[in-house]
Amino acid sequence: MTAHASLTGESAAGVSQPKVNTLSIVSIVLVVVAVTSLAVTDTVLRSWAPMFSGITVLAVPAVGAGHVALLQIKMRCERGAFLAFIALGICYLFAAYELFSGVFAGIVLAV
Repeated sequence: MTAHASLTGESAAGVSQPKVNTLSIVSIVLVVVAVTSLAVTDTVLRSWAPMFSGITVLAVPAVGAGHVALLQIKMRCERGAFLAFIALGICYLFAAYELFSGVFAGIVLAV
């Protein structure tokens, strides 16, 4: 491998890099869309309802896609585990936020 190839990230001739897992990409895209829609609807409506409806529910299939992606990455020796871990972390933070805000809204509205 030449110095130029190592600097630009190219592999040597005949050596192929493992591909990035498709489901890890799908998972991170779903998370970005869900979090972006939460930010947009939260600034527009300023209520608790947008968190439990609309595009924000895309975080649910993102969890499944992330877990399946990690399994496929392990079995197929693919790349993209970092994307899947980031997507899963954001999804679980998102779920905890929705759980605690829902409980808080239930307590506040019940009083």
